[in-house]
Amino acid sequence: MRMLATGGNVERSAVVDSKKWEAMTVHSVTVVAPISSLGGRRFEPQAELVLHDLAQPAAASLPGTAGEVLLIPEMRSPLGLPDFIALAGGRDWLKARGAAGVQPLLAEADCSVLAVLHPGQALSSTTIARRVGWSPAALEPVLDRLENAGAVEKTSGGAHRVNQALVPRGSAFALEAKVKDWQKAVLQGRAYRSWADNYVVLLGDVGPVAERRAAERVAHDGAGLYSSSGWIVRPRARRPAPAKRLWGFEHLYAATVSSAPAL
Repeated sequence: MRMLATGGNVERSAVVDSKKWEAMTVHSVTVVAPISSLGGRRFEPQAELVLHDLAQPAAASLPGTAGEVLLIPEMRSPLGLPDFIALAGGRDWLKARGAAGVQPLLAEADCSVLAVLHPGQALSSTTIARRVGWSPAALEPVLDRLENAGAVEKTSGGAHRVNQALVPRGSAFALEAKVKDWQKAVLQGRAYRSWADNYVVLLGDVGPVAERRAAERVAHDGAGLYSSSGWIVRPRARRPAPAKRLWGFEHLYAATVSSAPAL
């Protein structure tokens, strides 16, 4: 894992704009350079690059999180390339995931199977196929591949359980910066949270009407809206479908390991 910079405890003045958020918890933020990428950087207007400075204070004050927050810019995800991914409370999971010695599993089919398994309760192939909605013939090669990779353990009785290290822990937020086109940021955020826990729009200096409309749209989604004044709308806790969440976390792990991802 490559650390670019440690933000430390971001000052409360950088996050809180009013007494309404006096009790807000401020976390330590560490910026991590993604190792897997699409090659190069996207072209972005200078004004949007300035908005990236909001990512660290926003990540530092994400609600419902505990401990350190890892901030990963331009991480390749199952759907698109978010400006930032903030992983809250997931450093221990990343360490355990790395110690397991299992290469990143970036195929959606693999994650669909893994998501129905349990670390403490072994399931038969018949039960797994029924829960995934596949035929036994389609399931067998995937289970064999996952077992060979160390992601799945097969018991003496022929049942299967998932490696505990592959069960995601922590909360992942997608942060998208937009100066004017907040509608596009909302659409992108909705796509990202098909696998992430939620999204946050980092909003530029817009007029009061645009800010109100952005706040209404984001609040309807239960997502977050953050500007240079602090939180306009705070994201609510949620969880995507287990298979999609695991798929996203495997991409997150792939972005932080020193070995090449296994596609």
